[in-house]
Amino acid sequence: MASRSANSSRGSSARYVYDCGLRARMYTSCSLKNPERRFYTCSQTSDIRCDYFEWYDREFEGRHGEVITHLNSRRIYLEAKIELLEEKIVQLEVELATKKEKKVTRKKQVQKLMKFGCFVIVLLMDVMVIKMQRTVNVNGWQYIM
Repeated sequence: MASRSANSSRGSSARYVYDCGLRARMYTSCSLKNPERRFYTCSQTSDIRCDYFEWYDREFEGRHGEVITHLNSRRIYLEAKIELLEEKIVQLEVELATKKEKKVTRKKQVQKLMKFGCFVIVLLMDVMVIKMQRTVNVNGWQYIM
């Protein structure tokens, strides 16, 4: 552990300067293992590598602990809900893609049926025209040629 010298700066909140020359800052853990637990650590943004870490185990005064517990529980609940909603979105996107594929397949089938229907109609019309050309009317009598 690095040595520290206490510098009282603002009221009762003490900040510490360590061997690395940086001031340790107080943070509050939001992990499941250590919820609401406060700790001191040096800044990770500097070029100097300082691994200082110390738990600050003084209890929160008044209702602060209850509020933090409630907010942490709410955060965990909302994170779980977000995860469920993201899974539902993925599921709905898959269903939508499947429906689009089915729609395209149906459209292609309808186009094929329309082409076949047009072909049959044209063929029937040709047969009728050919049949009409072979019959001749002579004195009221129809003769097939």
